[in-house]
Amino acid sequence: MGPDAAMHESADRRDWFKARLLTGLGAAALVTLAIVSGLTWRADAWFYDALARASPSPADERIVVVEIDEKSLAELGRWPWSRRTHARLVDRLEAASARGVGLDVLLSEPALFDPEGDALLARALARSDRVVLPVYVEAQNRDGPVVELMPIPEFVASAASLGHVDVGLDRDGMARLAYLHAGLGSPRWPALALALSQLGSADPIATELPGLRHPEAGPASPRGWVRDNEVLVRPVSHRHGFRRVSYVDVLEGRVAPAELRGRWILVGATVPGLGAQLASPAWHAGGPRMLAVDYQASVLNMLVRGDAVAPLGLAAQLCLSVLLVVAPLLLFGLPGLRRIWQPVALAAALALLLSWVLLRWADAWLPPVPVLLVLAVGGVLALLQVLQGSRSQVQSDPLTGLANRGRFDEELAREMRLAQRSGQPLSLLLLDVDHFRRLNDDLGQDCGDGVLQALSAILRGRARRPRDLVARLGGDQFAILLPETTPQSAAAIATTIHVDLANFATRTDSPGSPPPFTTSIGIHTVREGEETTVEELFGLADAALYQAKQSGRNRSFSHAADTGVMAR
Repeated sequence: MGPDAAMHESADRRDWFKARLLTGLGAAALVTLAIVSGLTWRADAWFYDALARASPSPADERIVVVEIDEKSLAELGRWPWSRRTHARLVDRLEAASARGVGLDVLLSEPALFDPEGDALLARALARSDRVVLPVYVEAQNRDGPVVELMPIPEFVASAASLGHVDVGLDRDGMARLAYLHAGLGSPRWPALALALSQLGSADPIATELPGLRHPEAGPASPRGWVRDNEVLVRPVSHRHGFRRVSYVDVLEGRVAPAELRGRWILVGATVPGLGAQLASPAWHAGGPRMLAVDYQASVLNMLVRGDAVAPLGLAAQLCLSVLLVVAPLLLFGLPGLRRIWQPVALAAALALLLSWVLLRWADAWLPPVPVLLVLAVGGVLALLQVLQGSRSQVQSDPLTGLANRGRFDEELAREMRLAQRSGQPLSLLLLDVDHFRRLNDDLGQDCGDGVLQALSAILRGRARRPRDLVARLGGDQFAILLPETTPQSAAAIATTIHVDLANFATRTDSPGSPPPFTTSIGIHTVREGEETTVEELFGLADAALYQAKQSGRNRSFSHAADTGVMAR
């Protein structure tokens, strides 16, 4: 390999590396923008719903839902019931040795007409010491501050624990999220399901909790509701769903104590209009709405099974996503991956697979859509580049890589129109390799091809402006189209080509190098005001080339009288 070829190869390698580096940085910036802006959150939520439903969590048999249902209302009367009734239920559950009871019933106001019922419930709570009471949150008005609705002081003092029942609604209104800690001013309250799961724990505060931490969950405005430990609600398989019993059946002893012993009990309304109904993509039993007590049961199910899904933190999500969008650049060119769509498709499949694997076995969620979006954009751009490359191949000479005759004719016609509109000069150089047929016959076609490739490299180095065009017209004939180039400049370029060929002749002694050769060059320039057609320009340049040959070859000739160089 000669010095020029080595230099060109080194430059090509640098350009290749630079292009890949810029492409990688652009892909990383785009995926970062998509993640930080939340541009793809709706599509990511759809993917989470689909993947999570494909691998639901089985309902833990230790969780029992006690329903305030139509049957209970029919036997016990209209809601609200006396607190005496709830006291009897707590005693029943205590007698059955329930592991813990989450009583999801609003108890924020004293019973003015039945204070004894409040006292009975408070004493039942104290005897049990296994009941978690809810802390509700609601806004005083549409845009006003929120308030905490806590049980009355007698119940707070008697309950085993308090837990918030705030439902984590996603931006589409779906009950897809849960916050294991929340509170007014600071996240001081555990979720009701979390408090229930931690009953009897020696040091529940020391337990490492799952969930995405929120830096703003520290000291905050006392008027704001603050959330922390964000998790995604994992769907529960409803083929063998939660064990469900009627409130009145438990109250009247129609449920065997063995069915309640050692269970976590969640008490809540399941009557439409009485209990809150939540939109949830993960809920299928009984229709598209999830009841609030079932939401709490789903959160409890995740916690006791240890498979709560935590969204990845921003840093981890960015690192994995950037790696996935850069993967096609690392994979491209490997055996079997030599077409750009192949590594792009493989990276997209890896993104989906990684999201599913993390969800299924690591209880973590990596939103895949930012990666898929960037890969799709990259795939479209790569396709356009391939199409453009295909068009370039159709318009290029396969041996030298220069423009072919078809593209040359198009560019010559276009530049002629531009020159006539702008009044700028347009120069054309036509070149032939001197005695090329004899060289080709004596030394062989491979040697002749080497000569043409060497000349192509030299011509390319002398026509570097964006609109300059070097073309192989056929055989050993070449053309250089030079827009906005005066006759003097065109003649100077022709002279440098002869000098380059003379220098090339001194470096052809290495094995495999083409032999020394020369060219004849014809030059013609269309100047301002000349009414010259494309055919006339080409004919005049060809006539100048003929004159250069007739004058002894290895020289240039121009019809212009003021070029300063008529022949070499």
